Amino acid sequence: MARPASILIVDDSITSRQKLTEILEAQGYLVTVATSAEEAIPLLSDEQFNIVITELMLPGMSGLNMMKIVKERCPDSDVVIISSNASSFNTLKSLRQGAYDFIVKPIDDETVLYNVIERALEKQEQGRKKQYLLNELTEKNKGLHESLAMMKVVNQICLLLTSTFDIAVILQKLTETATEHLQATRGYLLLLDKSGTNLNVKVCTGIDPISTASFRLATGKGVSGQVVSSGKPVIVAKMTDENYSESIMEEDPDGVLLAAPSIISAPLQVNGRVAGAVTISGGCGGKPFTDDHLEFLSMLSRYASIAIENAGVVYNLKKKR
Repeated sequence: MARPASILIVDDSITSRQKLTEILEAQGYLVTVATSAEEAIPLLSDEQFNIVITELMLPGMSGLNMMKIVKERCPDSDVVIISSNASSFNTLKSLRQGAYDFIVKPIDDETVLYNVIERALEKQEQGRKKQYLLNELTEKNKGLHESLAMMKVVNQICLLLTSTFDIAVILQKLTETATEHLQATRGYLLLLDKSGTNLNVKVCTGIDPISTASFRLATGKGVSGQVVSSGKPVIVAKMTDENYSESIMEEDPDGVLLAAPSIISAPLQVNGRVAGAVTISGGCGGKPFTDDHLEFLSMLSRYASIAIENAGVVYNLKKKR
């Protein structure tokens, strides 16, 4: 349930304060009172008021001068000026300096006050909705720009992968460029051995090659092994995720291959069959990977697959010649 609107009343007249409080509390508003601007100003730091209703003529600081402070400290709050001096000069001056409305005392018709309050609250609600939509649009535009930038990078890497017919170079470029552009810490590419039951590390970056020399991972085991057996990419947003703790230990019991906080792995297919997987870890700039990062890696893997198949075609043509 939404919290009732909060209203601050600033008036040195006890009769006026009591009447305003009675009227507003009857409508369910949360009311706070102060007898002067000097008393009211500290309250602005303690609570966010939707509306401030202030007498124009106050002892000490005037209502207009206090309104300037309210606007500076609480720009989302609206100020309603009340006064028995309803001269056109006071009214225009109040409105020009930012008052939402000017109400003449005494308030004989309560609906006048209700209407002003409701209009002010409705304006604020519309402003919040507008800001929400603006923020949402900004985020979508940001996402669009990031996607376009990522596509440009994918195209650049695609050209890089297809610039050679050396399969070893293609695998190395896939692993290194994916790790670099994702601002990750570690990356490696695993391929199935001749038996098709175990995975070996063929390329690695950010990892001591000595630690991968004797690496063997059965298909279906670990994060990468599951990717190879299922043929589907996987994202481990947080390495502390209990659903993946066993798989991480199976793949990296010594903690030298997979870096926190996050892991992504995509299958590498050749001629319609899964031949291995490329696994990147460490997150993007230290932050957890997202689905967009996983899609990025998957696209690179698909381009690498095409490059490998093309390299195979060229090799066969050369062999026939």
